[in-house]
Amino acid sequence: MTALTTAKIMRYIKYAMIALTAVLLLLTVLFVWNYAALMRARIISDREGELSAIVQHHGPLTASDVGLIRPWMTFDYINTLFKVPPDYLKTSLSITDASYPRLSLSGYAKYDVTSTDAMLTEVQQSLDTYLAATTSSTATTTAK
Repeated sequence: MTALTTAKIMRYIKYAMIALTAVLLLLTVLFVWNYAALMRARIISDREGELSAIVQHHGPLTASDVGLIRPWMTFDYINTLFKVPPDYLKTSLSITDASYPRLSLSGYAKYDVTSTDAMLTEVQQSLDTYLAATTSSTATTTAK
């Protein structure tokens, strides 16, 4: 190879490295921006790691765990976590959406024109009621 060809190749490599660095920087900025948007939307929080650990190493969640419910969760997921009958929340919250139970809480809140916080509170109260009744009936059965 001639010195001129080697110089051209080095120049192209230099431009490629600059372009790749710029793309990597842009992707990093977009990642951080999207992560911050998810944090603001309360989809991601510090407690998500805690929830993941609890779900992996825990049996059915109890009434004391209803604070772990997040807007991204679907009704099906909540039913599974808390061992609630599939149609309990549908009946107790008067949900008529055909997407139930594969509907997220935030999605249903938008459909129902309700705030996400109000929807979370309703779901938590409904679960409290169910779990309290289940716990008291289990305690009564065990006592007999």
